[in-house]
Amino acid sequence: MERTQKDSFFAVIHQFFKLKPRLFVILNMIMIFWLMSSCSSKKEDQKDTSPALNMSPTQVFGLGRIEPELKILNLTSETSGVVTQIYFQPGDVVPQGGTIVELSNSIEKAQVEQATARIQTQFSQIKAAKAALAALKIKTENAKLTFERAKKLYEQDAEAKFNYDLAKTEYESLLEEIKRLEAGVTAAQNLLKQYQADQKLAQAELNRKFVKALTDGQLLSLDITLGSLISPEKPFGTFAPLSPLTAWCEIDELFASEVSVGQKAYVRYLGTTDALAWGKVSFAGPYLRKKSIFSDEVGDLEDRRVREVRITLEPDASLLFGSRIECVILLKE
Repeated sequence: MERTQKDSFFAVIHQFFKLKPRLFVILNMIMIFWLMSSCSSKKEDQKDTSPALNMSPTQVFGLGRIEPELKILNLTSETSGVVTQIYFQPGDVVPQGGTIVELSNSIEKAQVEQATARIQTQFSQIKAAKAALAALKIKTENAKLTFERAKKLYEQDAEAKFNYDLAKTEYESLLEEIKRLEAGVTAAQNLLKQYQADQKLAQAELNRKFVKALTDGQLLSLDITLGSLISPEKPFGTFAPLSPLTAWCEIDELFASEVSVGQKAYVRYLGTTDALAWGKVSFAGPYLRKKSIFSDEVGDLEDRRVREVRITLEPDASLLFGSRIECVILLKE
């Protein structure tokens, strides 16, 4: 009996869908859409609950070169001249104020000697003028006493008016002479100042013939020999001021914002992994440069932008100036 009832039920269902095939298709589509929506919701839930991946770098790399903190300076002369003496050679340590190169200076020396001779002569003239003035003042004091005595006697009718007038004239004449000599001494002193200024100018011209070190440092190169002609617009050597050793490097704009002063860093040769020297970032440029800082030509076009960074190395670092290295900056220690 039960089997008959089941067969009858399925027969009715079969007959229903046979008569309504479109309804069957619609129900199937609704079921498929519901199943896809459920799976999508589960995936979104799983995606939202999954932990975020940490993509921030721990190190930043850049190309650089070794330089002193005060940078490598070009040696130039303030004036033209022929090299007559070379006092230091490349590699020598030069003290501050030490003469590196001397140029021909015979004319400048003669001008200094001439100015010095004028000053000495003027000193003698001032000395003589002061001596004459001192003698005149003594004579004037005697004339004053004579005049005062003549005046007293004249007032007592004991002296002729002629003698009184003569003493008065003599005394007043000497007073005017004192004023004249004092003016002469002042003029001579002013002329001395002019001669001294001329001497300073001549000495300055002479000093320009000596190329001196402005600070302690090391002479790196000299492109001249005895007899070479030096002109102001053309450098003739390089000089490294005494200062901490640094790595001057460039960081690509992609990671430039990650770098800050104080971060630990080290340098290594290109293509190696061994650290040559350790240090810290001492300077990070405030802007991105349009051109690579290692481009040798002014007109070179550079598509990328870089940030200038300086790494001050530890005092025991021993690297050649100008060495090309790779800088590794540790963002997280």
